[in-house]
Amino acid sequence: MEVYIEFVILDNLIINYILLNLVNLTLKLNAKKSLMLISSLTGMIVAIFLPLITLNNIVLFVIKIFLGLIMVLIIKKPKDFKSFIVEFGLFLTYTFVLGGMCFGVMFMLNAKTSFSGVILYNFEIPVSLFILLGLFYLKFMIKLIKTIRKKFTFNNFYYDVKVTNNNVSLYLNGFLDSGNQLECDGTGVMVINYASFLKLYPNIDYQKLIMGNLQNCGLKNAKFINVGSAANTGKMLIFNVDELEVITNNKTVKLNNAKLGLSKSRFNSDFDCLLSPLAISQGELNV
Repeated sequence: MEVYIEFVILDNLIINYILLNLVNLTLKLNAKKSLMLISSLTGMIVAIFLPLITLNNIVLFVIKIFLGLIMVLIIKKPKDFKSFIVEFGLFLTYTFVLGGMCFGVMFMLNAKTSFSGVILYNFEIPVSLFILLGLFYLKFMIKLIKTIRKKFTFNNFYYDVKVTNNNVSLYLNGFLDSGNQLECDGTGVMVINYASFLKLYPNIDYQKLIMGNLQNCGLKNAKFINVGSAANTGKMLIFNVDELEVITNNKTVKLNNAKLGLSKSRFNSDFDCLLSPLAISQGELNV
């Protein structure tokens, strides 16, 4: 049977890395990618030379177990013996599952196989690529399901927002955040991201803002207020806009001289601003 040595190398390298990555993700080991690659290469090197040596099944089994122990130890030093047993046990479990997948793929491809320390076959495409594609597809579907579920779960918390200032209107996606208890002068504060701020004030003097000089900066009633906990405080730029409207189910809550806060942090890509329950309760409801 003709065997492609490059396929043996590629299969072992990819599958070893997948196994170690699964252990890493499951147990949240935060292992370095470089160490997982070194461990994968170690397993690959042994796999190349095993078919060249005549060994009985017991010795071969002991070598494979010892190799697995070394590979697990390389990626992360265990806290204690119990943690190591869990890591190694999970590594073996994923090995059996992924090995079964490999045999399943080769069976579907009608490839001739043999076993001599490693799986050998005569197919002209690496089996590991099929496994890799399958895992990518699985990861994509899991992410898609989570996204759809998140949309259904939080759908009632998303609102269309219209901000108007100096006859310039900006439409945003808003998220009603019950944790946004920020207020200034007794008024709730809507928090927008930096990208939205740039669209609303394209010609503003940013150097003045960075230096903390708010005089003639182009913002109405601009000021800095302290935000955060007692142990971790910071300052947020607060300013007024002419009008802000929160739109949902053919109802509009209108706020004149609404207060906005500029966030230094990135928001979720699904929304541009955090709505304030307090500010909405202070607005005028139009049906």
